[in-house]
Amino acid sequence: MAMETRSCQNCKKDFTVEPDDFEFYEKIKVPPPTFCFDCRLKRKLAYINERTLFKRKCDSCSQDTISMYSPKSEYKVFCTKCYNNRNDCREYGKEYDFSRPFFEQFNELLKKVPRLHLMHKNNNAERCEYANYTYKSRNVYLSFAVVRSEDVYYCKQVQGGNKICVDSYNAKDSERVYELVDGSRDYNSQFLIRSSRCIDSAFLFDCRECNNCFMSSNLRNKSYVFKNKQLSRAEYFEAIKDFLLDSYKVQQKLKKEFFELAKNSIRLPAFVKNVENVSGDFIGNSKNAHYCFGNIDTENSKFIVFGVNTIRDCYDLVFGGRNELVYEVAGGGTANNSDSFCIDIGSSYDINYCISCNDDKNLFGCVGIDKKQYCILNKQYTKKDYEKIIPKIIEHMNSMPYIDKKGRVYRYGEFFPTELSPFAYNESLAYEEYAMEKGEVAEEGYEWRDLEEKYYETSITSDKLPDSIKEVDDNILNEIIACPNKGKIETKCTFGYKINSDELRFYRLMKIPLPRYCPNCRYYERRRWVNPFKLWHRLCMCNKDHPNHTGKCLNEFETSYAPERPEIVFCEKCYQQEVY
Repeated sequence: MAMETRSCQNCKKDFTVEPDDFEFYEKIKVPPPTFCFDCRLKRKLAYINERTLFKRKCDSCSQDTISMYSPKSEYKVFCTKCYNNRNDCREYGKEYDFSRPFFEQFNELLKKVPRLHLMHKNNNAERCEYANYTYKSRNVYLSFAVVRSEDVYYCKQVQGGNKICVDSYNAKDSERVYELVDGSRDYNSQFLIRSSRCIDSAFLFDCRECNNCFMSSNLRNKSYVFKNKQLSRAEYFEAIKDFLLDSYKVQQKLKKEFFELAKNSIRLPAFVKNVENVSGDFIGNSKNAHYCFGNIDTENSKFIVFGVNTIRDCYDLVFGGRNELVYEVAGGGTANNSDSFCIDIGSSYDINYCISCNDDKNLFGCVGIDKKQYCILNKQYTKKDYEKIIPKIIEHMNSMPYIDKKGRVYRYGEFFPTELSPFAYNESLAYEEYAMEKGEVAEEGYEWRDLEEKYYETSITSDKLPDSIKEVDDNILNEIIACPNKGKIETKCTFGYKINSDELRFYRLMKIPLPRYCPNCRYYERRRWVNPFKLWHRLCMCNKDHPNHTGKCLNEFETSYAPERPEIVFCEKCYQQEVY
């Protein structure tokens, strides 16, 4: 089948459906999408709330708990203990009503079945009460998407063997790190951006296999480099001795210098390693993977965001591992096969339009079902009756589609309508990736929830904090510090914040001054280093004479750096001439 250009029914922009896309849709027996990639991703992210947490009571035992669901929401929310001891969710099963759209019926079911207050999977460890989307981790505080790590504070996307990480984003196998963004296997370092295997270093951009390096970029296998100048060991320590990293004033001056250094450093179009025929960013050990972001071991797949550990023949997957023939799934867990239009699933086969179902087979439109098969809207069927009614439901979804308040049409083959999400748009990951103001959110037909003001009786303003961590005594643990952003909507500012004992111990260990902004404001400041899940076609910016060209380089590529951005982006050949 030839390539087709279609108009997105959400944003009205054109998008293309390639011949290999049609082959995939035919293989899994779904129609081609009516939304473009951006709008499909936004729709899935609108169903994921990582960072907006509330205090509310468990709807079963009435104990106080922390939850990602607002106390004002209509959903039944259980604490972990009650959720694990809940009754068989088939008790909420209902007969399919062919006189009403499928999504109306599903939404009613979603509001009846208990929801888990936070996403803690296989988490037997303690002290994760203020963390969300954690897996086999311990001592995690106000951190999100944390896997197999411990002693993690104010981080996101921390995976695989991290220990003692603070204020970091997308860190892997690192220890004793602060303000790490897109890094792996770093140790005893601070302010590392897109740098890996670096030790005892600070303020590095795009550096690998370095130790004892400071305020430098584009380094490989270097030691004792100061501001991109090679020094002897003695010269290096002499150069850095006057930089009092324990001082907040010094830290802020160095951060400004570092930002300018990074802005003027050469960048690759994408970070890829051991790949063949791929497009996207941060892709490793993969082939035939396109429009993928944050992927490892991915093959014959497209439109994947954070897919790891054997992704095969999947499209439109967000956060998943060991998945095959999966389509339009958010929170794919592990070991899924032949699943479509689902949220928060794991170890499942041939389930469709399901939420929070695990270790299941042959489900359609179910919520909270575990270790079952042949259920529709949580009602149990025989294999014969299930296989008989499913084609009728699909036909009904096409003949009587759900139409949202903005006129978007949802037939079989569409993910869940955004307006049915349990979360307001500004509570979800969609807001982080596709930020909109309150009026714009309402115009697009999504819900906005004004964040409740936290009327903390703050005891100290951040400008009154001691400049050096050496001057901070334990009394700081009793203070509530006023954030200078005073409830800024764009950063979900919490007005006030506290320093806890583990955090203070880390700052003293690493000789780092106290932060002056609340964790949410610090997080959004960190996000400015993170590129969007989007690609642009660009020309190499190199205009130097190299063995592969004279004057302006004419190589073209796709990159997640938008053309109007100030960063210097070279093709791989020109980059290697400058860096290696």
